[in-house]
Order: sequence, then C-alpha cells, then structure tokens
Amino acid sequence: MRTYSRLSGLGARSLCLNAVPRYLVADAAAHGLAARVGFDFQAAYDELNPADDDYRFYAALAASSGVSRAVDLGCGTGTLARMLSSRGASVVGVDPDPEMLRVARSKDPEGRIDWRLGYSDVIDPESAGFAVMSGHVAQVFVEDGAWLAALRDVRRALVPGGLLAFESRNPAARKWESWTRELTLRTVATPEGAVEFWHETAAVDLPRVSYDTLTRNLRTGEATTSRDVLAFRDEQTLRASLEHAGFTVDQVYGDWDRTPPATASPELIVIARKL
Repeated sequence: MRTYSRLSGLGARSLCLNAVPRYLVADAAAHGLAARVGFDFQAAYDELNPADDDYRFYAALAASSGVSRAVDLGCGTGTLARMLSSRGASVVGVDPDPEMLRVARSKDPEGRIDWRLGYSDVIDPESAGFAVMSGHVAQVFVEDGAWLAALRDVRRALVPGGLLAFESRNPAARKWESWTRELTLRTVATPEGAVEFWHETAAVDLPRVSYDTLTRNLRTGEATTSRDVLAFRDEQTLRASLEHAGFTVDQVYGDWDRTPPATASPELIVIARKL
C-alpha cells in the first residue's frame, strides 16, 4: 500500500471535542469526500487537531539525540517538520498528498524545509540521522510487504546508527471500539450547507481493522460512505519487522509520558536504530 499521509487513515491525537482521532477528522478528504462536501480539510487540519503530545515527544527526542538532519514521512501540513527545523535541524518533509504539501509550504514562507511529493523512496540515501512517522502513518501500511518496503527505504535514508521513531495503536487497547457515530460525529459548515461526518468500525480481523467514513448533508440529505483499512500490529510483530529490515529496537513506550507498554496502553511508541 503506497498511500500514507495524515489523510490516509486514523490519527495519533484526539480532538478536544468528542475525542475524535486526528486521521478520522481528515479522512473524508482522503477519499475525495472533501470535494463533495465543499470543505477544505487540509487547510483546516491543524485547527481541527490541536493536540500535540506526539509532536512534542518526537521533537524532544530529536533534540536530545543531537540530530542535524531529519526526515518527516507523511508530514501532512508540516507542523512537526517545522518544529524540528526551528530547533536547528535540516528537514525533509515527504507526503503523497499535494494539497497537504500546499498547506505545509504556505506555513513555511522562508522555504527552510525541503518539501517533497511522494513516498519513502524519494529520500536520498544516508541523508538523515533521524526519521519519524507520526500520526499513525505506520498503520496505513496494511500489507506486510509494503510495511517492510517502507522500513527498508527509511533504513537506506538513514546514516549508520540513525534513529527511526513512530507510533502504532496498541491492539490490546481495542481503540476501534470507540469509532462510533456517537463518539466521532462532527459537523462542518460548507457552501452547500452543514455536513455531518463520522466514522464506524466495520470489521475486525486482526491485525486488520476496517472502518467507514460517512457524511450527510443536513440540507440536501445527500450521503456518502467510504471504507478504509488499518493494520494493528502488536509489539512482537513490530519488533520482528524492524529487525527483519535491519534495525534494532532501542525502546518501546506505551504512551507519550514514556510509561512502559501495558495491556491498556493506547500506543506502541517505537524508537529503533539502524544497524
């Protein structure tokens, strides 16, 4: 699967309202629903997703590691890339969504960041000491072959001993059980009238979880539905895939406060090093 972005799946952070995950909020745009409902999800992305625990975690990790060159894969609107750049790193931001990069570039008027349209294979070999995939980008690679290919691309892009950091939802926490209309419903104003959008889990066949994104125009009654799939890999599987791709795992945390992973932990936050 070669479609990762902050508009490609369910996201890392939760909104202040209704605990709607980041990717859920933006997911309508990923399926072309944004055009149909007349709402610019990419431009509104940061406003809809104000929480930043993951960004602060990764920026602090890069700073403590003395990183001078970094890559943000699935950079979206570029918030994390700008944080890394503001701390002195030379940053490449990669995303396959041209509209996300449009917003990212508009927030980087001085052109400090190298924004690249594409996937993990557009990164230059041994060009970074730190690579990051935030926003649960790792879960968008549903097929194991695609996940391993991305890991190998990242390994090739890192210098010897370079760090890779990312997070994936802990399957033991069963987060998909909260993906219901009641808990994810949002309403946005559009030129065509107010539009509801929400998300519902459709099927669970671990490690795959299928979910639907649904919209309804409150004025016209027009409704849309689209389906996507995410991979919920457990810690053992993540460790094995990283080792297979040529990494060693330095640390795994269960949340952004660096607590160890447990059954109820919402995240599996992985820090790995290129061998």
